[in-house]
Amino acid sequence: MQATYKNPAIESLLTSITGRDRVATVASNTCVTCDGAADTFKDEGSKREYAISGMCQSCQDSVFG
Repeated sequence: MQATYKNPAIESLLTSITGRDRVATVASNTCVTCDGAADTFKDEGSKREYAISGMCQSCQDSVFG
């Protein structure tokens, strides 16, 4: 999967917060939050969210409910 485009300054900020490169993490199908596998999503909206945030389904559920 390919991560959505973000301004380089935003990418740098996100990397400094999480300690992980979001674009590389999404490309490797892992979660930017828990470092677990991010290969199963419950719907297309969750898949799109993964491309935006880099969070797996479990982390999305924890954050967004």
